[in-house]
Amino acid sequence: MNSLLRIIVGEQEYNADNNNVYKWIMEFLWEKGFPGLTIRRSELSLDYQSCMHSFILEDIVFNNLAIILETVADDSQISKVKQELIKNMPHGQVSVINGMETKEMGKYDYFAIKIYTKENNFWFKTEQYEKVLNFFQKKDVIWATVTEGIVGYGKDRVIQKQRIFSFSKKMPIVIECVVHTRNLKDLLEKLKNIVEEGVIFTTPLDMIMNK
Repeated sequence: MNSLLRIIVGEQEYNADNNNVYKWIMEFLWEKGFPGLTIRRSELSLDYQSCMHSFILEDIVFNNLAIILETVADDSQISKVKQELIKNMPHGQVSVINGMETKEMGKYDYFAIKIYTKENNFWFKTEQYEKVLNFFQKKDVIWATVTEGIVGYGKDRVIQKQRIFSFSKKMPIVIECVVHTRNLKDLLEKLKNIVEEGVIFTTPLDMIMNK
C-alpha cells in the first residue's frame, strides 16, 4: 500500500556534516528512487523551540521558515529510509499518513484528497490545477486549496526549482480538499481522467467543521 511521507524541517537547518537538511533530504530521496517529491515553504511558522518565523520579517535567504516535504510511496520504500532520515535531522518532524484501501471506503464519513502535480505553462492552455478546481466547483466541493512548491520532481525525475530569471514555470503544485464518502468514489474516478500527470492520494479523517 502507498502512504504519504511528510517531513517538516527548518529552512536553515544543517546536519552534523554541514549539509542543509531539506536539500539533503531531497537528494537522498531522489537517490533512493522515490517516485516524486514536493517541497513547499511556509509563510509563517513555529520552530522546534516554538519561536515564530515570518517571510515578512526576514529575508528568505536568512530565515528559518518551516519547509514541508511530501512524497507518496510504497510502505516498504518508506520503511527503509525512516531511520536514515531521523539520523540526519537534528530537529524536525517526520510522519507517515497511511493511504486508503478500497475496502475501507465505507468505514469513514470524510476523506482528504491530495493531488501532487505541476504547472503546464503552455500558452492559451488551461492549467491542470485549474481544471481540477473547476471540477471541484461543479461538484460543490468547498475549501479546496492550491499551493505552489519551491522545488520538486515527478516521474520524469527532473528536479524543478524556482528561478528568478526564467519565464518557464513547471513548479510542483499541491491541490487539497476534504469530501464526504458518498462523493469520494465518483470524484476519484473522474479525477483520474483530469489529472494527466501526478499523484492522487486519499486518506480518511475526522471532520470537525466544514461550513
